[in-house]
Amino acid sequence: MDLIKPQTDEQIRRLRASVVYPSVNRITPGVPQGALFEDEPIAGNASVPTATYFLTGSECRYTCSMCDLWKYTIGDTTVAGSLPRQIQWLHQEYHTLERGVEWIKLYNASNFFDNSNVPPEDYESIASLCHGFQRVIVENHAAMLGSSTIQQRVLRFQEQLRGELEIAIGLETIDPKAIRLLNKKMSLAQFDDACKFLRGNGIHSRAFVLLQPPGSPSATAVEWTVKSCHWAFSCGIERCSIIPTRPGNGFTDTMMASGQWQPPNAQQLEEAMDQVLLRTPLEHRIVTVDLWDWERIAGTCEQCSGPRRLRLESMNAEQRVLPRIRCVPCNS
Repeated sequence: MDLIKPQTDEQIRRLRASVVYPSVNRITPGVPQGALFEDEPIAGNASVPTATYFLTGSECRYTCSMCDLWKYTIGDTTVAGSLPRQIQWLHQEYHTLERGVEWIKLYNASNFFDNSNVPPEDYESIASLCHGFQRVIVENHAAMLGSSTIQQRVLRFQEQLRGELEIAIGLETIDPKAIRLLNKKMSLAQFDDACKFLRGNGIHSRAFVLLQPPGSPSATAVEWTVKSCHWAFSCGIERCSIIPTRPGNGFTDTMMASGQWQPPNAQQLEEAMDQVLLRTPLEHRIVTVDLWDWERIAGTCEQCSGPRRLRLESMNAEQRVLPRIRCVPCNS
């Protein structure tokens, strides 16, 4: 099979099934997967205490070739009442409001406004559980936001909230060679239309941008990441999160094994962050890099791995370029 050609849903799912992932067996319907607490950068070198709740629900209807979030979902439709119970449990487990959290992300590894992923009858109770937070952030595929039915769900949920609404959408890349391999089922025009809908209704937005997805050569991957962030900002996106594309979903593993793709390294991530910060006016962007998989991409150098991660964490917080860490032992 020539993996350079675009893949169908069936082919991608077959590749997923070819690899065994222990995490799949640990997903229990109705049980959340945990919470993360961090400070989100905002304008003026300030930050907002933010909680991310990782909720368990049904799989996304889209079958993007580079995505591994399906490993954190269940096969069946999300049962009504399940997500509100998970949110309530996480509130109680982590005392979220008591610890001063102001923004909350409700990430379900899928689409918040797809009724098979989040039953619309749960919107009111979810909104009620979010009273006390200044902003609620959810995920959704951009193409869905062009549907009038989905737009009405978005606006209904927005009305039920006491705070602001933000929707995170995956742009991934504007590299045409990579787009044809992603099976994203979304055009750049649809992404732009989604941004217009959000802006027109006072809804905040953020975009996920991939570093070196399949189809994006190493030599040009950083430049395409920078261009993708710039294009997202031009559409009205308020913040971009740069995510190093990772193996672990079947498709990327197979491409890597055949020598047709390799995951990005830490130097590329550092360069992408530096370039977006340097080449985008401060008032037009908030950009962060995703560091959860840092140990894998940074290599094994004990001398520089920690300081380099700390540098990127500081850049996430301060939104400015800091001096590079120089390391003689690993020649970085």
